[in-house]
Amino acid sequence: MKDTEGADAGTGAELTARFATEVDWTKVVDPYIPGPGGRYGPDLLERLWSPDLRTADDAHAALHFACCGDGGSVRLAAPEVLPFLVEAVRDPAVAVMMRKQILETLAVLARAGNDARTARTAPAAWPAAWERAVDALLPLLADDEEGDEDVRAGVAAVLARATHRADELIGHFLARFEGEPHLSAAEQLVLAVGELAPHAVERREDAFVWLRQRTTDAGKGEEPDMDDDIDAWLAWMEQHGHDVRTAAVVALRRALRPL
Repeated sequence: MKDTEGADAGTGAELTARFATEVDWTKVVDPYIPGPGGRYGPDLLERLWSPDLRTADDAHAALHFACCGDGGSVRLAAPEVLPFLVEAVRDPAVAVMMRKQILETLAVLARAGNDARTARTAPAAWPAAWERAVDALLPLLADDEEGDEDVRAGVAAVLARATHRADELIGHFLARFEGEPHLSAAEQLVLAVGELAPHAVERREDAFVWLRQRTTDAGKGEEPDMDDDIDAWLAWMEQHGHDVRTAAVVALRRALRPL
């Protein structure tokens, strides 16, 4: 059994109990360590919630390899722990840095799950688990808590892999863009629309028109000098509207590539 010394989980009793009862731990193993030494238990997820970032980071690395190996597969562990990876992303008690890393793992899994060759070898439980994960992640697009723009951007990047729901998600991304206060998240929304546009049916043309508009839209323009005109600066600060022209050009190029 893997060494779990130093685990200092920030989980409650109910969540800890779910780790033990809702995961088939016989499927959560290190693909590179055969035998008992590569097996994990519920404490692996407890460590993901640890307030100690090094402990949480080590747990995330182990979960990443257990779920997708080198990134080119969807392993048996993936549908088992996916609900809790999503729960960690949704939990503000988990450090933003860790939530971003977990989202990167989810994006890797989603990309592998979309690959036709990998999909044939993915666990039978994966498609349903991925569908539930998409539903659980969607509300985070509207999470405006301070510091969560990186989480919103990561969520958009993950959801952009749900190509079978392209029309629905494009609608969510366009709506969120109008109220997104942070440039980094707004740029990722643009890139996500570009990823989904070729897969859309009803919203395909809308998505391409919108992306072309973003390539020429300077948003709210250059920031005024606060010392020269404080009123103009305050008015500028209160506006949304970002200059995402570079991201839109990249998104359009990606969207126009042959599938």
